[in-house]
Amino acid sequence: MTSIRAWIPYRIKVALVRVARWLGCARKWSASSKRRGDAEEYPIVFAEHGTPLRRGNETDAVLQEGKEKNLAIAASRTNAIVIEPGETFSYHALVGWPTKLRGFRKGLELQNGELGSGIGGGCCALSNLLYLIALQSGMEIAERHRHGLDLFPDHGRTIPFGCGATVFFPYADLKFTNPHSFPVLIETVLRGGRLKGRVRVATNPGFSFEIEERDHRFQKEDSAWFRENRIVRIRRSEDGSILDETEVAHNQGRCLYDPESV
Repeated sequence: MTSIRAWIPYRIKVALVRVARWLGCARKWSASSKRRGDAEEYPIVFAEHGTPLRRGNETDAVLQEGKEKNLAIAASRTNAIVIEPGETFSYHALVGWPTKLRGFRKGLELQNGELGSGIGGGCCALSNLLYLIALQSGMEIAERHRHGLDLFPDHGRTIPFGCGATVFFPYADLKFTNPHSFPVLIETVLRGGRLKGRVRVATNPGFSFEIEERDHRFQKEDSAWFRENRIVRIRRSEDGSILDETEVAHNQGRCLYDPESV
């Protein structure tokens, strides 16, 4: 048996392990929210954010086109999903396995802490966006895996470092639960060169959330730079007064650039 395994290509071994894991998770994912709703029935935007598909530092046109194709497929599967009170949203339950047979292409992705390419690459832009709007709308994060690297300096960055989530099917998922007494609708679309996400509600809940960065720092260890911060979520009433605040994340990551040279 050992000799037979030695002849199996590594990619095939990985695929077999992923299939086994997929089958083991199928029942758990079946309980996740999948019902679609009409945005017109949820007219109030509770949270929103947009991110550009291109930032001007792309080096490979083929991988960039693959990323945009992958995002179009994935975003269509997470769009218009209704999460009832107490229900859980699962990225993997909706997007599934990014394979060639399902239309996904090669795109840029992180592999063992280095930039590389893979089928479905670039979809983390969607999981990043979903995680952020989940925080902004008060969702309870059930599962989130943070990025271990800080890829670029903060030129043009509009949100704090660490407000993202990496996904890898079927292991690292992004899941969040609706703790409110009312349903929400998730909206994810590609429009005007941007990936846009919204959380919509039917009526005004009477409160809102904001995200604040605290204890941010860079620290050098030997020849490597690391970045750290904490993310706090603040809930405010309609008059702006603070109702409560909660630390939702403690982020640490290795920088792929020298902060002193920026």
